[in-house]
Amino acid sequence: MFLRRSVLWKYLIAVFLGVVLYSEWFVYTVQPLFWKTLKCEEEQTCIRILFIADPQIQGDLAVPPPLSYLLNWDSDRYLRSVYSVVEKHFKPNVVVFLGDLMDEGSISTTAQFNNYIKRLSYIFNPYYPVVQIWIPGDNDIGGENEPIKHEKVVDFNTAYSQPSVIAYHNISFYKVSTLTNAIPRPLDGRDLNYKIAISHYPVLQNLFYAKQVINSIHPDIFFCAHEHKSKYVKQRRDFGYKETHLLQYNDPVLIIPLEDSEEVYEIYVPTCSYRMGTSQIGFGAAIVDSRQQHMMYTVFWSPGRFPYLIIYLFFLITILIYISLNCSLRVLSKFSSVAKTENMQQLLQRA
Repeated sequence: MFLRRSVLWKYLIAVFLGVVLYSEWFVYTVQPLFWKTLKCEEEQTCIRILFIADPQIQGDLAVPPPLSYLLNWDSDRYLRSVYSVVEKHFKPNVVVFLGDLMDEGSISTTAQFNNYIKRLSYIFNPYYPVVQIWIPGDNDIGGENEPIKHEKVVDFNTAYSQPSVIAYHNISFYKVSTLTNAIPRPLDGRDLNYKIAISHYPVLQNLFYAKQVINSIHPDIFFCAHEHKSKYVKQRRDFGYKETHLLQYNDPVLIIPLEDSEEVYEIYVPTCSYRMGTSQIGFGAAIVDSRQQHMMYTVFWSPGRFPYLIIYLFFLITILIYISLNCSLRVLSKFSSVAKTENMQQLLQRA
């Protein structure tokens, strides 16, 4: 009865429910107000592309059950919530996944791998028809601190059966990889297309392979992931010099000309997972405007997650301490009452 009547208890519950409402719904609703606007004068001449990097959904081995069930559920729910808001806000025509889709793909069994694929399909499930392009990362098939695993390449290609070059309207997406050093063959009769080279690892860092890609495909721009950072590199096609620029929260929309024969850009898309040890997480968004002859790029930054989890933990500990103290007081009060009754009985018997 004491807990029900306690004003402090009621305040704790009210504040906790307010925090849950804000962190599980309201924060996602207001987040688009802080994003930069990508404007297109005529939608018919624009292609909207969303880039998703390093979601790295947690696997079955990192944390033992039953705690893993809670952590995986929260991580998956967060990604699904943010992606849903981004998709409805931006309405992309094409969604490009830049690898490291799962955390333990390269060391998983086929059954685990297929389960991770199902989770990814649930998290990034579009509510309208959209072209999805998938490429693997080292956490999916190996290749960073271990050799590429052929069986994982087969599993990945079975789940995401796609050609190495995908054309959408006037844009061609070329899947290149410094993991395998493979170079896709250019599409015949489509030399006028805007060519986007997509890779998990940065390409321009690998000078020999980058020269082969540029000479063979002549891409207009590169997109990569892996480093979990938001930045871009501008480099001369003859590799005479290069500049590196970080992309921060308040940076303006990046404008890249479509026809630039002297320089090439490589854009690093940040991770979208709050588990990657950085607070700067988000989704890369680009619009290719064929009429204005430029690409616009920005990052739709995601709200943090760890601060709210810490608040949840604080409330949980506070409530447990409060309940323990009150239960202890009630027990002590009960023992004290029993002791008084026994003393009274003894006094009456003596009288």
